[in-house]
Amino acid sequence: MKALTQQELQHFVSYFAPILDGAQLQDVLVNDRGLALGFHLRGTMYWMILDLVPNTPMLLLFEDQCPFKKGPKTKPVSLFLNSHGRNLYVTSMAVQEAFGRVVRLQLKNATMDCELEIRLIPKQCNLIVKAHGKQVAWDRPLDLSAAPVVENPPEPRDLAAIHEEWLAEQSGGKKPTNLDPVAQWEKQKQKDLEKKRKALSEIQKQIESDRELLWYEAGQYLKTHGTLEVPEDLQSCVDRRQSLSWNIEHCFSKAKQMVGKKEGARERLDELLIEIQKLEATRYSQKQSKPALVDLMKKAEARGRKLHLASGALAYCGKSGADNLALLRQAKAWDYWLHLKDYPGAHAIIHRQRDQEITPAEVQEVAAWVARESLSSKSLMVGQKVAVVIVECRFVRPIKGDKLGRVTYHSEKSFQLTLN
Repeated sequence: MKALTQQELQHFVSYFAPILDGAQLQDVLVNDRGLALGFHLRGTMYWMILDLVPNTPMLLLFEDQCPFKKGPKTKPVSLFLNSHGRNLYVTSMAVQEAFGRVVRLQLKNATMDCELEIRLIPKQCNLIVKAHGKQVAWDRPLDLSAAPVVENPPEPRDLAAIHEEWLAEQSGGKKPTNLDPVAQWEKQKQKDLEKKRKALSEIQKQIESDRELLWYEAGQYLKTHGTLEVPEDLQSCVDRRQSLSWNIEHCFSKAKQMVGKKEGARERLDELLIEIQKLEATRYSQKQSKPALVDLMKKAEARGRKLHLASGALAYCGKSGADNLALLRQAKAWDYWLHLKDYPGAHAIIHRQRDQEITPAEVQEVAAWVARESLSSKSLMVGQKVAVVIVECRFVRPIKGDKLGRVTYHSEKSFQLTLN
C-alpha cells in the first residue's frame, strides 16, 4: 500500500491528537518492522502502530485490540522507551510541517518528560526517542531538510479506508474492494452497540450483587462481639492489622459506599437503555452533517469582534481582558489561540470543528487581524515583521491572581507575519 501523504498525516494527527490527550503510555511492543504503543485512557486502550517499513511507513491507531504481533527480540529503542517513556502522559502531538511527514509526540509527568520524533518520510523513516539528554533511534538518523512543495497533491484517503487496507495487507489479503460508507457506518454502529451492551451487563451485575450486605453483617458482628475473630465468610472484610474500632467504621463505610454506587449504577442503567434504544433506531444518512459551531461570544456573554473564515471556522477577539478570559474558558480544547509574541494586546481564538483543518492562509488572515487589533495605527508599518504565537487552547491557562486576561502557555508554535 502507499505511504501516508502529508495531507493524510495532518488529518490523522488533527483527528487523533485530541483523543489521545492525557493518555498514559502503558505498553511497548516491538517486532522487525516497527512498534505498537499502548495508551490507556478512561478504561480504553488505544494502540498506536508505527509501521517503519522503509518505502511505505505508516502511522495508525486502533481501539482496544492490537493488530500487531510482538517479535521474539527487543530493540534498543523499545528498551529505552520502556525505561524513559512508560507511564508518562501524552501532552502534545503535532506535525512538524517544515520537515514534511514528521510527527512530534510529547510524554510528560510531574518529574519526567520524553519526546518521540516519528519520521514517516519514505526511505528516511525513523523513530527517535529523546529523554534526559540522551536519544536512541530505530535507525541511524539522517539530517532533515525542508519539505519539498508538492503541486497537485493526490486526493487524501479516508482514515478508515487506510486502516482497513493496512489490516488486509497484514493478513495476507488483497486491498479491500468494499469500502462502502454504509457498510463502514453499520460496522461502527454494531461496535458501539456491543460496547454499550457489555457495559449494561456489567452494571446489571453490580446492581444484582449483595456485597454491601456482607460488609454490613461484618460491621454488626464486630460491634456486637467486640472481637476481630469472625466467621470464615466474613474474614475478607476484616483487616487484622487495624484496630477493632477502625474495622467497625470501615465495614459500615464500605456498606454505605456500595449502596451509593448501586444508586448511581441504576441511573446509568436507565441512561444506557435509552442510548442503546436510540442507537438501534438510527439509520445511515448520506449527509452526516456535523452540528453547527456554537457562537462563543453569546455562550461566554462576552463583548468583542468576530471574523468568519472561508472554511466555516470562526475567529473571536475580546474587547477586554475579561472578555478574552471568558472566551478562552468556553473554547474547545482543539480550538486555536493566537497572540502577538512579546507585544501586549489582543488575543484571538479560532473556533473550529474537532477534525477541521485551518489552512495557513486562514491562520495568516487571523494573525493580521490580531495585529491590527493590538497595534495602534501609528505602530502599523507596511513591511514590518512581527512574531505570532499559535497554540491549541488546551495548552493555555489563565494566571491566577494576575491581571485579567494574562495567561501562560506551552507547546506553542511561532511564525513571522509581514504587515501590509
